[in-house]
This record gives sequence, structure tokens and C-alpha cells, in this order.
Amino acid sequence: MVIEMLHKEQDEEDEEAILGPDSESEVSDADDLDYVPQAQAGVVGVSLNPALLDEEDSFDDIEDVSDESSEEETQTQSNRLSKKGSYWNEHPPTQGRTRSHNILRSCPGPAPGSTAVSPKDAWDMFISDNIIEEVLKCTNLEGRRAAAAKGKEWRSIDKDEFMAFIGLTLLAGRDKSWDVAMRELFLDPLQNPMYKATMGLRRYEDIRRFLRFDDKRTRALRLETDHMAAFRYVWDCFLANCRRRFIPSDCVTIDEQLVPFRGRCKFLQYMPSKPAKYGIKIFWMCDARVPYAIDGMVYTGRQPGEEVQRNLGENIVQQLCSGIRQTGRNITMDNFFTSVPLAEKLLEKNLTIVGTLRQNKPDIPPVMKPSKSREMHSSEFGFNGNMTMVSYVPRKGKAVVLLSTMYDDKAVDDNSVKKKPEVIQYYNKTKGGVDTMDQMVRTYSCKRRTRRWPMVLWHNVLDVATLNAYTNFTAQHPDYMGGVTNARRLFIKELGKELVMPHMKRRMEGTPHLQKHITEAMGRCGIKKQNAATTQPQEDIREEGQVKRKRCNICPAAKDRKVSSWCSQCTRPVCKEHKHVVVICEASSFSPLEVTVKIVPHRPVPHV
Repeated sequence: MVIEMLHKEQDEEDEEAILGPDSESEVSDADDLDYVPQAQAGVVGVSLNPALLDEEDSFDDIEDVSDESSEEETQTQSNRLSKKGSYWNEHPPTQGRTRSHNILRSCPGPAPGSTAVSPKDAWDMFISDNIIEEVLKCTNLEGRRAAAAKGKEWRSIDKDEFMAFIGLTLLAGRDKSWDVAMRELFLDPLQNPMYKATMGLRRYEDIRRFLRFDDKRTRALRLETDHMAAFRYVWDCFLANCRRRFIPSDCVTIDEQLVPFRGRCKFLQYMPSKPAKYGIKIFWMCDARVPYAIDGMVYTGRQPGEEVQRNLGENIVQQLCSGIRQTGRNITMDNFFTSVPLAEKLLEKNLTIVGTLRQNKPDIPPVMKPSKSREMHSSEFGFNGNMTMVSYVPRKGKAVVLLSTMYDDKAVDDNSVKKKPEVIQYYNKTKGGVDTMDQMVRTYSCKRRTRRWPMVLWHNVLDVATLNAYTNFTAQHPDYMGGVTNARRLFIKELGKELVMPHMKRRMEGTPHLQKHITEAMGRCGIKKQNAATTQPQEDIREEGQVKRKRCNICPAAKDRKVSSWCSQCTRPVCKEHKHVVVICEASSFSPLEVTVKIVPHRPVPHV
């Protein structure tokens, strides 16, 4: 009777711990233990012979072992209980069918209707006409206002000239000349001739000085509700184009980008972990497979009239992923954004997450925390509903905790030495979407030194638009620049040339008298001036009186010798003293990179 009452008071787990075949008991093998199966109860009963027990024996010992086992089980359960009261089970949930996730219903890549034949076609999808028209309207308005204040007249900018201005800015980024003075780029003969052939230095500086992105007269009213009023319209139009022109893959990444800036700005951020430390913070959602920026948000802090923001990381993720809801995609993020409430809310929108957790999160149970008793390269798993938490020990005394709603098992790579879980391997493969975009943008950035924060965002928009255009174009033309390591640099070069050529040709045709160094630069860019002065014979020109007497091109300038004879190839003036001298000029030179003038004596010139 005493044995039966003892079994009734003990739990089934205590019985297995004490009497199971693998458990340790104080009853020796020599003791008479009769195992009696109980078919109805489904447990193994034990019958002890009281005659074989000593007087000081073993019921108290059995009770002590039972109490120790209960304490160990209670301690294990408490270690898996977080501060919020959620219990993370050691064993994964048993499911008859694997949960479906990351099932796409559309093919990733350029969206339908986004066909691009040339790099400019791909670029026009992101810097669209509504952005160009708004910037032109605001820039001309500011130019007229500033010119009227000085009693001058502003020459309005049209679309071709503005596109040429952008093309020169992109070419400077391609050459990594963001810290080179514009005067050197335009006037140095060793620089790219496309700068001086497109427009003058003073005109370029005027456009850059008066470049505006909103109406200054109504800005004060909009600043009452938006710190970013000076750039809001252009930013929203650009993001709308990015969301519309590309279909993301099965996984996206959310992270921040710090655009360097140290001027005056209400939402300037200080991040000591970044190389620049000071700048404007932009939260991006990028594709994890290809370098493409899908959506973004400039962090402007608390807007006027708003309360203090709480759960900032959660709100940012929900805002950025609003365009991919109910698509079954996965979002990879770092510990600034990841939390258990966010994972639950995204599951309701058919989105999964994989992200790291900060150690101070109240959802982490004690068993997942760093401990010196844990072995290196060991993993601890916890399961709570559709969420999986894993704690991995990369080195002694440290632990990395990840949360995922995509994985629901204990899969570990046993073939490697570090034995990383598959959750961590997937996180390492997909965490660099935003970092890759930021690195590629900084490689060929068109930024210039400025004190105005809208110009900083404008240069960043041009860089991101160029990268998105490159990704979109290469997805449609996989063989573009095949086998070339600097394909993106050549893409920017071709894009810049397409942007500046219309204005360069118009400048050649519309300006009758261009300086010699400008026409030479245009010739090096592939544009030759075709008019009557270069096609008619020199005898006809002299008879018609269209050309005046000019100084000999070979004689020293001190002689000031005016002549009426001309070179038959380049129409340069030549005196009678050098009439038997053959002049090899740039018109007959086959080198497009260097113009040389060589004087070859045809026969000895007699002395007078």
C-alpha cells in the first residue's frame, strides 16, 4: 500500500527519471526488483520486497531522488521562461506538413513595361520627367529671383541643358573626382574634354548654385509639418519609381545608410560606428540577391507636433514593407529592428523574418544568454508557436541570439568545424543587401562638396538611381559587357555621354564662333563642325570676302604678320615665307587623344 500511494503522488516524468533504464538509482543490481507492466496505464510499475529492505533504507532515499529530479526539471523550465512569461520549448513543434513560406507568384526582375534599349532608357525610369520638370521650375524661379536682385537677367535652363549638367556630374563620379575642383576639370587640358565641350565653367557653377527642389515662397508653411519639406516631392517621386520598376526576389534586407554631411540640418545624426560619423540617416529596403534599392525613408526625427516615437525599429520595418505585404517574402534585419512583437505582426501579413536579437530583450530566456559553461560552437534552440530562437556560441563566454519565423527545426551544418545552424548561414547570406548597395554607390559617387543638405540628398538620389538603372539594364541584357570587370564604370560613361551629346550638338550648331580649344574638345568627343567655311575651297572664300586677313599661325606673335593665304586642310593662316612648308595639323591627325602640330620642310626656304 505504501508503494502504491508513492506512485500516485509522483508524476510520470519523475517515475521515468527515477526508474527508467537509463536513470541512476540508489538501489543496487543485487536488489530484488520486479518490473510489472501495466497495460492499461501505459507505464512500468515496480514491486519491491519489503523483506529485502534494511531498517534505515530506502523509501526516504527514493523520495529525496524524486525531489532532486523535480527541482532539476523546475530549474530547466525556469531557464526557458523569459521575463515576459513566454516559454521556449526545447523540442520543435510536430507538424504533419511543413509551413509554406517564400513562395513567389511573380518572377523577380524588371517589372512588365520596363524595357530598356540603352542605359539612358533605364535611367529615365527612375529620374522621370515629373522630377526633371519640378527641379527645372524651381531652379529657374530661384535663378530669376537672384538675378533680379543684382539687376541682371537669368538665362532659363531647358531640359537638354539640365540633362547635360547631370551627365557631367555623373562623369565626375565615374572618374572619382568628387574632391577635384570644377575649374581643374573644365580648364585642365589633361582632363576629359567632354566637360569644356558641353558647357562653360561659369554656366555649370550657376546651375549648381541655384539648383532648387521646391518653391521657396511656400516652404515655411510646409516646414511646420515636415522637416524635409525642401526635398520631399523629389524624394517621394523617386521612391515611387523604384517600387514600380522592379519585382524583388524571395528575400529583402532592411538596414540604414549614413550619407556623410556636416552642415546645418535639423535631422543630422551622429553614428560613431560609421566612418563618416556625421550625416543624414536613410533606412533602406534592398533586394538581398541583387544590388537594387526598393524603398527608403529618411530619418527626420520627431516631426513638428508629433509625440515621442516609441518602437522606432518596428515602425520603420512596417512602413518599408508595406508594398510587399501578403507576398510570402522573408525580411533579414539586424538587432535594431528585430523583436518578438514585430515577428508576430509580420506573420499576420504573410511575411517572415530572420534577424539578430539584442541581449537586453525581455523575450530571451536565461538558457539563451552567454555563459562560460557553454561549449564553443554549440547551439541552443527554443520554439514558441511559429517562432524559432537559436543561441550560438562563436567563442567562449559569448553568444549570438537570432529570431526566425522562417525556420522551425534544429538543422545544423555538422560537416563544418564551427557547426553553425542553418538560420545563421541564411542570415549571413542575406544580411548584406543594403551594405552592398551602399558600397557600390560610394565607389562611383557623384557627390560634391556642399553646405546644403538638399544637395546631399540629390547627389545620393542620382547615385542610387544610376545603380538601379544598371541592375535593371543588366537583368534585361545579361551579355552586356561580358567578361569585363569594370562594367558598371563603362555603363556610367555611356550614360553620361548619352546625356550630354544632345546639348553639345546644339551648342556646336547654335554658336557660330566658338573658341579653338572648345572646337578641339568637341572634335575629340566625335563632333565636327560642318559649315561652308570648312567645305568651300579657300579661293572661293577669298573671292567672296567672307574671311578677313589674320596673323600667320607659324610666325611668332611678336611679328604680327597678317596674311591672306590659308592651309588647305585646317584653314589656318600661313604667310608667304612659309608657303612651301607642309603643316600637319589636327585635321589630318589620326590620334583622337592628342593634337600635335609638326612643321616638315618641303624644300629649303631661300634667305632674303
